[in-house]
Amino acid sequence: MNVIAGAGCATVLYLLFSSYVRPCGDRKERPTAYILTNKVMHARLLPVPSAHAFTYPTLSLLLPLKSLEDNRLDSGGGWIFGYGGLYGRLTGLRPSAYLIDNGQDGRTIWQKLTQILSERHHDASRLDDAWMMTMPSFLGYEGINPLTLYYCYDVAGQLWLIVLEVHNTFGERHVYVLGVGINEETPDTGFDHQWTFGRHFHVSPFNDRLGFYTASFTVPSHPPGKSSGEPSPRPLVRINYHISSESPSGPAPGPLKLTAAIRPISSTPFTTSRWLLSIASSPLRLFLTFPRILYQAWILHYKKKLDVYPRPEPKPVGEDWSSIGIPKGDQGGIGWQHEGALEAYCRRRLETFLTARVNEVNIAVTLIPANPSLAPSHFSPTKKDCPQLKIYYMSPRFFAMLFTCPSPAHTTWLGATEGIFSTSDGGLFLDLFQIPHPESWSLNETPSPSQYLRVARIPAEFKWMYPHVHALEYYASRTRRVANFLVLCMLIMVDCLEESLFGILRARFVPGTEPWNAWKRALYRLQHAGEQ
Repeated sequence: MNVIAGAGCATVLYLLFSSYVRPCGDRKERPTAYILTNKVMHARLLPVPSAHAFTYPTLSLLLPLKSLEDNRLDSGGGWIFGYGGLYGRLTGLRPSAYLIDNGQDGRTIWQKLTQILSERHHDASRLDDAWMMTMPSFLGYEGINPLTLYYCYDVAGQLWLIVLEVHNTFGERHVYVLGVGINEETPDTGFDHQWTFGRHFHVSPFNDRLGFYTASFTVPSHPPGKSSGEPSPRPLVRINYHISSESPSGPAPGPLKLTAAIRPISSTPFTTSRWLLSIASSPLRLFLTFPRILYQAWILHYKKKLDVYPRPEPKPVGEDWSSIGIPKGDQGGIGWQHEGALEAYCRRRLETFLTARVNEVNIAVTLIPANPSLAPSHFSPTKKDCPQLKIYYMSPRFFAMLFTCPSPAHTTWLGATEGIFSTSDGGLFLDLFQIPHPESWSLNETPSPSQYLRVARIPAEFKWMYPHVHALEYYASRTRRVANFLVLCMLIMVDCLEESLFGILRARFVPGTEPWNAWKRALYRLQHAGEQ
């Protein structure tokens, strides 16, 4: 609160002195951007007993992207508003928070936007400029931006594409690219453009990932840089979510389940004094998006009795995974959850194992991530002309799963049940990880402490043999095995804590989808394998 009070005092002082001394930067002609005060509306219609609606105000900016990148919109020497960093300024934008999540790789928003367009078979050279509608950071706090819009214009000043950048509360990102005149529908009254397209990204914990969106837009009144004589733009966007309905041609939009809209109620040209006044009038507005999401989630879960869907892994991007039974998405994924410390430890153990193991079994191995920002990892034996094994994994959870399962057979079965990974050749996978010590493959022998922990988590109905020593510990020193045991304990503890926390909070997953019941789902699949 002291920081907010300090920001408010700075705002008042600036406004007092600005009437007497006009900074040089304000005398220069700045490209026109706009401050938007919005009314955000959400309404859930289905299921009827859980119907719910709410509205709240937000503050956002409509920025000409080229001018933003040239730092021509910076205000107060970049302290009041600036582009390129997070700290040392009151408000601002930084490229790493938008579009492709490649960390601090130095690429600008413009560069990432043109890459996205090119990868989706659009001629990026047509892009002349774009309006970017988003919420900036405030005092170093970068809140969740659920929806950022890019209204892309060609060199003729015509609206060409609309790009929707969607973020969820798990830190994941997705884009939908909509082309003007391409698969477009007749818009509803009051809108300029409208499209219907399939959902491919997990946004709300109270919805699955199936269904369709119908997105309707009232576009800005003029292209960026051409504001003379035009009214201030008030771009309205409405998103309707329809559940899937079966039709002779396949899934189609069904009943309306949820509708949301962002409606600007005021639009004023961006100046330093107006921006400071907007912040001072409601200093918490840029902080409140995530708390509001949590509050509405509490209402839906505890009062409206909606159960929670677990977060599915984002659909893979890049190499076609359909050959291994994983459906290809819309190639819109641009941001994945980052690898955790325990998952990174498990990955390093796997890499150490593969480096030594491929020469023993003469199998070349490639680890292919669903995340396109991560390069595949290759492990090749010294001998040539060897069989190739590709392991496709959806997320770093694969490394933890491999580390916590007692045998490659267990790993394969659980991975297929949960949809975490798949392989180009199941037989080669077993050959790779099945360390050849037949005398150790017995349920009657006392396993190592680590293996005992792994087996204790599995239903007794899994009458599968397992090795006395786990494959990833086969080449490990005594010290490393102790470290492995501690990491295994932490992984199991995290799972137990999650279950306990949900129990304490009396929170509910959709029955049968609880993360801690993965082995129960695997057992059910095993028991009903003949029916599938």
